[in-house]
Amino acid sequence: MNTRYPWTPAVVNGDILVTGRHATWFGGANDPQDDGETASGISTKANPRLLGCALPMDFGPKAKHNPCAGSPLPRLPWFARVVVTNVANGRSLTVQLIDLGPSAAPVAEAAIDLTQAAFVALGGDLEVGKITVDFRIPGMGHLLPKPPETGGLMVTPEFLT
Repeated sequence: MNTRYPWTPAVVNGDILVTGRHATWFGGANDPQDDGETASGISTKANPRLLGCALPMDFGPKAKHNPCAGSPLPRLPWFARVVVTNVANGRSLTVQLIDLGPSAAPVAEAAIDLTQAAFVALGGDLEVGKITVDFRIPGMGHLLPKPPETGGLMVTPEFLT
């Protein structure tokens, strides 16, 4: 398991699925650490009702700037749909991928950042700052690397002695 991003996405029916991880919020007038600009070019300050998210995408070893290096998520297209479900209350919401993050410094506490409007729509309390969610990225499972083939054989540690 990755020590900087301690979660692994699964591929289910062609979708990328991440379950039981923290979501935090970013952007808008209540975020003093954010200037509102996103990697996709959408401003969260100019669009306070924006239902969006940021995902930690690894741009690969050739990228000049790769703040989310080591993330288990590949590079995804901006504005891809992401379906987020609050585990505590069952509310689901479809958002667009608009930014990059959360980065791991040194370990990511969240697997997804939501815009302030999306976080509140899912029932999140801005003062608490995090909720537990499942999220699904429809149709993007083909972008994850395939696990190595084992040929049907598996060696378990007890047989190695």
